[in-house]
Amino acid sequence: MTYVFEWIAKNYYEVIASIAGFIGVWLTARQNIWCWIIGLINVIFSIFVFFNAQFYAAVILQFFYLFITIFGWYNWHKGNKDGTPLKVSKLKTKGFYIIILIFILCVSIAGYVLDRYTGDPFPYLDSFATVGGIISTFLSARKIIENWLFWIFIDAVATGMYLSKGLYAFSILYFIYCIMAFYGYFQWKKSIVKV
Repeated sequence: MTYVFEWIAKNYYEVIASIAGFIGVWLTARQNIWCWIIGLINVIFSIFVFFNAQFYAAVILQFFYLFITIFGWYNWHKGNKDGTPLKVSKLKTKGFYIIILIFILCVSIAGYVLDRYTGDPFPYLDSFATVGGIISTFLSARKIIENWLFWIFIDAVATGMYLSKGLYAFSILYFIYCIMAFYGYFQWKKSIVKV
């Protein structure tokens, strides 16, 4: 038991980020606008964790999340043209394929850059999680249900990647995220609006 307390004391940024991340995703699945504020706490602590683990693409992603939390909060609050809150919607087929193409292209480029110019231990997996996180968070900020489908794959990859680097709290968190993504998908599906 002493080992657990020592580990928590040494890794409290990771623990705080994990708790805030869990609460933030749960609130997102429930369509509670506070998810963006709690998400900000997760982001701030995650920056330090990922920097120390040399996951540089993940650090960049966290800075993106600083801005997307404001964007997400605003969109959820007054995202429609008439200033009303957003409703859950679904991507059109063409939009889905465009997003997949952008995802593949960006992962390839980012993975190459990280592999060539940094000490990132998993440049392509880190890029997969980073690019996927950007796309999924943008879709979430627009209340597009497919964000949850993307998160399922991203969180599964991130779970293995973080486990291999000894980020145990984050690997548990991302495994839980994976399960919560299924929950979020089915929660949002109940209130979907066709666009």
